[in-house]
Amino acid sequence: MKKACFIVPYFGQFPNYFQLFLRSCSINKDYQWLIITDNKEKYSYPKNVKKIDMSFQQLREKFQDKFDFSICLNTPRKLCDYKPAYGYIFEDYIHDYPYWGHCDIDTIIGKLNDFLPELISKKYDKIFTLGHFVLYKNTFENNRTFMKQFQGRKLYKESFTTDKITVFDETYGNKNNVNSIFISNKKEVFQEDYSYNIYINRTTFQQIKYLYKTNTYILGEKLKYNIFVWSSNGLSQIKMCNNKVVNTKIMYLHLQQRKMRIKKDISKYYDFVIIPNLFYGIEKVPKNISEYKKLKKGNFSFHKERIFIKWKIYGLKKRLIKKSRRL
Repeated sequence: MKKACFIVPYFGQFPNYFQLFLRSCSINKDYQWLIITDNKEKYSYPKNVKKIDMSFQQLREKFQDKFDFSICLNTPRKLCDYKPAYGYIFEDYIHDYPYWGHCDIDTIIGKLNDFLPELISKKYDKIFTLGHFVLYKNTFENNRTFMKQFQGRKLYKESFTTDKITVFDETYGNKNNVNSIFISNKKEVFQEDYSYNIYINRTTFQQIKYLYKTNTYILGEKLKYNIFVWSSNGLSQIKMCNNKVVNTKIMYLHLQQRKMRIKKDISKYYDFVIIPNLFYGIEKVPKNISEYKKLKKGNFSFHKERIFIKWKIYGLKKRLIKKSRRL
C-alpha cells in the first residue's frame, strides 16, 4: 500500500520544468500523485503520477456539488483556498490511502521516505502547515475538520464565498486558517517546516523558514553559491565547508515565482543541478572538491528586478481599482 496520495488540480500552462517535477515524483514509489488538469501538452508521466483530464468548469461543478451554498471559484488562482477540502471533495479517489495531501508543482521533490515515514507512523492528523506541501490523515471525520468552527466562525464558508484569496490553506500572517481549526479541535498537528522555501525577493537562493512557535519567518544563511543536486538518491544541498564537500538532504525545494531556464541538453542526463535560476544536467553527484569545482555555480538573472516590477504593477492596479470605485 502506498503511504499517501497528493491531489494536485492545475489549469493552464505548466511551469517549463514540469517534466523535472514529474521526474522528482518518480523516485517516490510509495506515494501517488493525481494531476487534475486541462493541459493537453505531452509529458512522460511516471507510474505513480496519474493525469486526470478535466476542464476548470467541470472541476468547479464538482466542487459546488459538495456544498449547500453558492461557492466563489471563478479562476484557478482561487484554488489555493480550497486545498484543505480536497480530501472531502475527491474522497472517491483516495479510499486506498492512509494519508492524502496537496503540493505545488513549482517544486522539486526529494526522497520523501527520508523524512515522512516517522511522521506518518505517529499518526498525526495533519502534517505541515504551509500550503505548498501538506498531508492529512485520511478518515471521514478528519477530512471534514476544515468545516468546524474557529472562535465562533465558519472560516471555510467565509473563504469559499469570496473571490479574494484568504490564505485559508496555510499559516501565513493570521490565525484564520485551517491549521488553527485543527489545533483548536485538539487535533495532532506536526508544525515544523521541512521545506527549503526560497525567498522570492532575492535573485540568489536563500531559504525562508517558518517558525511555528513564534508564528514568524526567518531568513536562512546567505551563501555565495547555493547549489542543489537531484538524483535517484533524492535532493541535496551541496556546499563547501572546511575544505570538504557537505551534502545535506532536502525534502523538497520550493521555487515560488521563479522563472527558471533549462539547458537544452538536460534530456541527456538523469541527475540535474539547480542554481539561480537554471537547471542543467550532470553525469553524477559531486563527492569531492575537484568534482564540486567543476559545477557551474552562478547564472545571470533579472529575477529581483522582475519581482519588483511585478509588485509595482500589482499595487498600481489595486489603487486604480479603488479609485474607479469611488468615482
